[in-house]
Amino acid sequence: MSDRPNVLTTDIRGFANPVIARRLASAGANVIGCDPGIATDGDEEGIAVIGWGSPEDIVARAAARFGGRLDAIVISPAMPAPRLKAEDLTIEALMPYFQRLAAEAIAFAGAAIKVMRPNKAGRVVFGTSSGHIGGIPGFAAYAAARAAVNGAVRSLALEVAADGISVNAVAPNFIQTETYYPKALLEDPVKGPKLLARVPMGRLGEAEEVAALVELLALGRSGFVSGQVIPISGAWC
Repeated sequence: MSDRPNVLTTDIRGFANPVIARRLASAGANVIGCDPGIATDGDEEGIAVIGWGSPEDIVARAAARFGGRLDAIVISPAMPAPRLKAEDLTIEALMPYFQRLAAEAIAFAGAAIKVMRPNKAGRVVFGTSSGHIGGIPGFAAYAAARAAVNGAVRSLALEVAADGISVNAVAPNFIQTETYYPKALLEDPVKGPKLLARVPMGRLGEAEEVAALVELLALGRSGFVSGQVIPISGAWC
């Protein structure tokens, strides 16, 4: 069995996740990715991928390919977040956000912990958002779903601490990716400066900066760090 750490990354096509997967692989990890847009097992840009399914099924198949040992999971669902006015926040409008960003993410963590517990070691890293901390008017559905995961981090961390498993969340905002802050928005002569004025550092963050923090929590000498939601937002929050 390889001594290289085994890492499963979700939503490998979304947000900063392609950069995260490549960074983890470059750091020496065996990486398997999955994504709702990937239906069959294969390879994508040098990263092994498995077809989409339920969180329990995906984790079980990844663990089997890893020989039964899962050292870390990076759970980072991504989806567009159109603006919704407060009066439009119906159950029907809210549920897709909570299903995709909250319930599914927490279910991935539960499935991974089931595999990690017998080995008395593991790292669970959520990719969430700091949006709900600073507040984002018009995006209450998105912010609430992200907050649900951030709210689960400490409870999960306390539950699995004695099993040597850490649970943390990386909570970005104002990161330049085509999912959330596309280059066209940044280059707009009116909207671009207005956007940057909201960020204390005066610039958008890079996907590589998110990946570096994820690497530290997933692979680095950071096992004693647990139960933390760490914003990465240029001092915005």
